[in-house]
Amino acid sequence: MTCDHCGKQVPDAVFCTNCGAHQGLAADAIAAQERLQHFAAHPGEHVSQPSLFTTLFPHLGHQKVHEFRWGFLLGLAIVVVLVATGLIVAALLVSIFLVPTLYIAYLYEAQVYRDEPALVLAVTLVGGIVIGLAVTIVADRVIGVSVRPSGGPIVGYAVVLPVIQLIVMPLPALLLRSRPKFGETIDGLVFGVTAGLGFGIAESLVNYSNVIAGLGVRTASASWIYPTASIAVLVPLLHGSTAGAIAATLWRPSRTGSGRWVSMFGIPIALLAAIGFYAGSRILAGGGVAPLIVLLYQAAVVVIVLIYIRHLVHHSLMEEGRDLGYRAIVCPHCHHHVMAAGFCPSCGAALNASPRRETGLVPAPAATDPAPGTA
Repeated sequence: MTCDHCGKQVPDAVFCTNCGAHQGLAADAIAAQERLQHFAAHPGEHVSQPSLFTTLFPHLGHQKVHEFRWGFLLGLAIVVVLVATGLIVAALLVSIFLVPTLYIAYLYEAQVYRDEPALVLAVTLVGGIVIGLAVTIVADRVIGVSVRPSGGPIVGYAVVLPVIQLIVMPLPALLLRSRPKFGETIDGLVFGVTAGLGFGIAESLVNYSNVIAGLGVRTASASWIYPTASIAVLVPLLHGSTAGAIAATLWRPSRTGSGRWVSMFGIPIALLAAIGFYAGSRILAGGGVAPLIVLLYQAAVVVIVLIYIRHLVHHSLMEEGRDLGYRAIVCPHCHHHVMAAGFCPSCGAALNASPRRETGLVPAPAATDPAPGTA
C-alpha cells in the first residue's frame, strides 16, 4: 500500500514501517503522524504515561520490562527488611547501588553500547563516579555548600549545587557524542542516565560516609525508612533523568519536525526540576511536613522529568527511525514475524529502540520494496 503520510510503498498493516504513522487516520493526519497514543519505544503506552522502566530503559522488550520491574521491587523489599531489622548500613549500601546495578544489567541485556562495553561504561558510569566524588567533596568541604539536606544555606544547597551538578553530570556522556555509531538521540539519553547514576553513587557514598563508617551493626530504624527510600529511588532517578534529559537534548541531531519544541525545554526543565527537588524538600522538611509528603513531592518532580523525556524520545524516534532498509525480523515487542524498515508494521515499535542483541532481531537480506500485502 501507499502510506497516506510519507507516500512510500509499505506493507499493508496498522503502522507505516517507514515513518511510523498510524494508518487509516488520514482525516486526522497530525494525530496519525505523532501517534501520541502509541509511545514509539513501547506502543502499548501513551506518550504522557509516567512509566519509569519504559522511559529510562527504552530498549527492553515487553517481557524484559516486567523482569526488571520485579527485580526493582525485590531490591526495595530487601531495603525494607534491612531497615526493619536495624541493619541500616546494609540498607544504605543496597539503596545506593540498587538502581545503578539494574541499569548496568539493562545495558548488558540490550547491548546499547554495541561492541564497545568497556569504553561506554568507563566513560559514562566511571566518569560519573569520578566527577561526583570531586564535586561532592569540593562542595561540602571546600566551598562550604553542604550537600546534606540538613546543612548549609538553602541558596547553596538548592540553587548553586544543582546548577553545578547539571553542568558536570552529562559531560561524560557527551564525550561519546562524536562517535558515529552512537548518533541517535536515544543513545544520548541512555548514556546520560548512566553518567547521572554514577554521579549519584558517588554523592550518596560521600554524604553518608560517616554513617556507613560509624554506625553500629544494628541501630534504631524508625527514622531511616524515608531517607533510604529517597536514596534508593528518588535521588538516583533525579540525577539519572536530568542528566539523561540534558544529554539527549544536546544529542538530538534534528531541531525540526513535529517534535522541534521538545529540544527547547530539556535544559530548563532539568534545571527547574533539580532546584525544585532540593528547595522544595528543604522547605517542606523545615516546615514540619510529614516525611511521606516530602517523598510524594520529590516523586512528583521526578515524574515531570520522566514525562518530558518520553516526549523527547518519542518524537526523536519518529524522526530518526527511518531508512533502515527492509528486512525480516521478529519484533521484540509484539513477537510477530514482519517485514520492517524503521518501525514494526504490526505494533508500531521503533526498531531503534529495540534490544541490540542478535536474538532480538533476526536479519534477512534487505529488499528495496516489500511484497504487496506483506506484514
